[in-house]
Amino acid sequence: MPALGIKEYHLYRAKFIKPSQMPLFSENKSASDLFIGSIKDKPELTLSTGSVWHVGNIEFLDSLNGSFAVGRTTKTTVEKYDKVSGDFVDEIDESGPYTRVIFDCRIGLLGVAKKSKLAPDANAVARKIKGLFEKTQTVIDSGVDVRVDFIPDPESFLEKLKSAYSITKFKAMFTGPNPTDADELFQKPLSVYAQEMGAEKGALEVQGKSLNENTAEKIAKSTAATGNTATARVILERGGKSVPIKMQGSAVVVAVDEDSSTSEVLNHMREEYSRVRE
Repeated sequence: MPALGIKEYHLYRAKFIKPSQMPLFSENKSASDLFIGSIKDKPELTLSTGSVWHVGNIEFLDSLNGSFAVGRTTKTTVEKYDKVSGDFVDEIDESGPYTRVIFDCRIGLLGVAKKSKLAPDANAVARKIKGLFEKTQTVIDSGVDVRVDFIPDPESFLEKLKSAYSITKFKAMFTGPNPTDADELFQKPLSVYAQEMGAEKGALEVQGKSLNENTAEKIAKSTAATGNTATARVILERGGKSVPIKMQGSAVVVAVDEDSSTSEVLNHMREEYSRVRE
């Protein structure tokens, strides 16, 4: 038997951030209801290039988990040889490359399968998913702001925090309320603050001679898990100067056999998410 191929799923958080003033007569739906409603709407997004992006092939494992396909249709000219006339001819054909997306609406988790034929990277697909969700009647009627942010791997950042002699500055980003598992200390209260201010995003920065390492680690994990980023300044050794460090890179990746079932992929996604969060 030939060896199975490997498929990469890049992890993102889909966030449906409510404004401080909801539209008149709109339903007060939860983030997971908005997420599932946006998928079920099967939106389309037409680009200036003429290509059209679609959501389709929706399959549910249960009421909040499953998969869908996202892709684009483009009209192309195909050169063919007509055996009847004996001439070469140009024919208009429609191509439709697509990729698979696994979702958990309870926590707004998305796994976008990398497919170079569709887009150069998963981030490009994530941007289109955001645009598609924004086109849905579910989102328009609710007046929410949609974000699809990659989940950065905080491991390298955390190692630098732990090994530093002291932390002198810590800065973490936050957005409006959405994630159901946001921590009580940082993300929840500040997300409400962003909502009341009508802000799309914000940052909290603290400074000191030696900031609490454990608290910084907890906030860094929560920040990464909610699709946000953090930076810090640390002193590596006694008597040294502070240097900047940053939580950076691309999305957390789950690599699985290409014939893995939706439930198998979803289990791996949750394991990686829990690693980041916990």
